[in-house]
Amino acid sequence: MQRFHILRGWLAEQLVRLGKRIAPTPPQRPSPLPELVKAPLSPPAPVLGGLTAPPRPTSDLAGHASLGAAALASPANREPLSVEEAVLGRSMALLKREASDCLAALGAAHALVTSARLSQVQLVREQVERGTVPVEALAALAADYQGWQNDQVRLFDAMALVLRMAVPGGTALEQIDPHLHEQARSHLASLSTEYQRGLLMDQFRDTPSTTDP
Repeated sequence: MQRFHILRGWLAEQLVRLGKRIAPTPPQRPSPLPELVKAPLSPPAPVLGGLTAPPRPTSDLAGHASLGAAALASPANREPLSVEEAVLGRSMALLKREASDCLAALGAAHALVTSARLSQVQLVREQVERGTVPVEALAALAADYQGWQNDQVRLFDAMALVLRMAVPGGTALEQIDPHLHEQARSHLASLSTEYQRGLLMDQFRDTPSTTDP
């Protein structure tokens, strides 16, 4: 009987060892991932004419940040409109709407200045009558007022002309025979170049030359 108990104990021990050998190894917990460092977000790319321009380098942005508000508002610091991209990528109805919107805004801006100049003319006229201001000052202010008013009238006339225009749907190329597309694109490139040349001439028209004494 004692041998039987010893044999049963030895057999139980062997079974336990065998069970440990064939038991599946518990899965190891994965090591924690390193904490990710958030990179600073780059500033959004500017939108020009409905197209997204590539992001500027950080040094370029820092340089622009140092400019004054007046310099940033100057048309010389704004990239000109791409006439070719606008004509080829926008419908004629959209081009008409954009033209009328811009003319309306520019005409309204001229109307504000014209109204203010008229108030100044009336004030200076009273001062001239009292003899506190020379007549030449009134004449100069009146000429300035007349110039603003003339431009205002032209702008609103141009806006009314654009609004009365009947334009078809679709782009300009869709109105042209496909066999003439190459010729039309060449003509458009010439018109775009002429517009860019006009912008440059207007930009440097009143700029004093560095060679002047």
